[in-house]
Amino acid sequence: MQEKEESGSEQWLIDVSLVLLVGYNTVFLVDVMLGDGQAGRWAHHVMAFIDQRRGWVTLFEAIAALSIFVDLVVRFDAYEQRRRNLRVTCVALSLAGFVFKAFTFYLDSAYLE
Repeated sequence: MQEKEESGSEQWLIDVSLVLLVGYNTVFLVDVMLGDGQAGRWAHHVMAFIDQRRGWVTLFEAIAALSIFVDLVVRFDAYEQRRRNLRVTCVALSLAGFVFKAFTFYLDSAYLE
């Protein structure tokens, strides 16, 4: 009984991490796409707040992205088909967003400053 409760709390933490990563990537994309317009102003303020803490955010994003990827690989058959497709899409977008942000922020810090 206790193993099932621990597994449920671990799954809840993985799900929250996935939702936070998808939300963070969405805010990043809105900032990039609509950064100067009225619609993207809120995203610009959020990303400015995050930019002040870029190192910690990148570290936590890397840990979370790797955790959700490993969870997807290990528990792939445990997810039902509809949830599996959504989860694969969200994990792929989160990993692609992490790689893109890490690459662009590295270039920005290495060459432009």
